[in-house]
Amino acid sequence: MINIRSIVLITVALVVAGITAFLARNLVTTPQGEQTTIIQQVASDIQILVASNDIQTGYFLKKDDLEWQSWPGDNINKNYTQKENEQSAESQMDIFLGSVAKAPISAGEPILAGRIVRPGARGFMAAVLKPGYRAVSISINSRTGLSGFIFPGDSVDLLLTHTVEEKIPGNEDEVIQIQATETVLTDIRVLAIDTAMTNETNTPSIGKIATFEVLPKQAEKIALMSRMGELSLALRSLAVEDAGTIVKTANYRRSNVTYADEVSKVIAEKNGTGEGLGQKQIVKIVRANTIENLVFISPTINNR
Repeated sequence: MINIRSIVLITVALVVAGITAFLARNLVTTPQGEQTTIIQQVASDIQILVASNDIQTGYFLKKDDLEWQSWPGDNINKNYTQKENEQSAESQMDIFLGSVAKAPISAGEPILAGRIVRPGARGFMAAVLKPGYRAVSISINSRTGLSGFIFPGDSVDLLLTHTVEEKIPGNEDEVIQIQATETVLTDIRVLAIDTAMTNETNTPSIGKIATFEVLPKQAEKIALMSRMGELSLALRSLAVEDAGTIVKTANYRRSNVTYADEVSKVIAEKNGTGEGLGQKQIVKIVRANTIENLVFISPTINNR
């Protein structure tokens, strides 16, 4: 006969097992609606100034690079820039325009004061320069600086105007001094005009000092050229230049150098080269003890 005590123990064990299975099932099959409620967050009214796209080191911040983004109220760092109201939002953003990133900033990342350098602050120029480049300045005026129409960020060519010596055809022992202008450096990036690193209004401003970003060897050349003569700036187009057209229009006898006899007929006739832009060739004729130098000028060079 089955013991009554054994039957009671078996019954209790079955009841406990059933309760355990029921509780486990409820834990595993939590309703989906409850899960959605847990992860759902209410949009915050607080907005923080963040980067709208990836920003690299040395990049000048523009208005398109910044935007306001909602931010959880319990995760606000004291160094974040928080929008005060709609009226002041634009002026708050303008404070950062023209600043330079000291380190990469990812899209959506808050703009922190420690990650950027504002114009005029210590370390600003060092943050702007590309690795391996140097900053060098020259004096300019309304004429050599293109009347204030060159702005930071533009690319320019540097022209040197100085006095050179040239021998007179037919008289090799006598030399004359003649003015010449040559393009010495091309596609140089302008970092600043005076101490202004940006010009948000893009209005002409006559500066006295222009600062460029150049390689070390180019910096040495600029330092020497500033002692040799007058340096002028020539603004380059933003469009891609047609190299073939440039070569064709500049294919004179002296490539990227222009002498005074190429622009002045008076000087050309005085030193024996003939017409301005005249391409001269000297032929030496020897007759017994007599040596004669004949100068020939191309008659078609002026039509180019």
